[in-house]
Amino acid sequence: MNDNFKKQISNIEDLVEISDILSESTELHAGISKYIKNPVDHQFSKEGHKVQMNFNKKGDTIYLLGDYKEGEDDNSSVIEILYDAIENNLVTSAHPLHKSGLFWGLIEACAIKKLGFDITGDAEMSDKELLFNDRNASILISVSSDKEGKLVDFIFNNSIKLTLLGHVTKKVLRMDDLSFGYIEDYLG
Repeated sequence: MNDNFKKQISNIEDLVEISDILSESTELHAGISKYIKNPVDHQFSKEGHKVQMNFNKKGDTIYLLGDYKEGEDDNSSVIEILYDAIENNLVTSAHPLHKSGLFWGLIEACAIKKLGFDITGDAEMSDKELLFNDRNASILISVSSDKEGKLVDFIFNNSIKLTLLGHVTKKVLRMDDLSFGYIEDYLG
């Protein structure tokens, strides 16, 4: 997230207005274009096990892996646990959020297959902070319903923070009762 965008949104509290500004971002469009052109280049992999950075299908559950509230710079232990989860085929996608923020990461994760999201805010922080904090070192992951229980147990047993956000939808972008439009609005 560039400094110009941060300045633009610093005094705006209307989340839809912020998302409208972001939908015009050439930096976001360039990032999405990069993912769409070469999705194979944008994946986590370990020992032949690969997972894309984009959401795979409607109905998958979306989580944040790691502590998104603390703004940690070093998330190496989180990444190691993610690699183990990938090796055990427990996640369907993984998208790092460092320097972009949750909303930006969600848009990038939805873009390739033109999917959407329906997430819930966090009672302990403002929606603006949750969506647009670019000091977020956590990883946005998705999991299919048949592997969700195993993933939650695996992450819990490894003492890593896992936060349920919501689920992947078909094109609609929502948080609580707030609509951010459709994924096509952000694709440039």
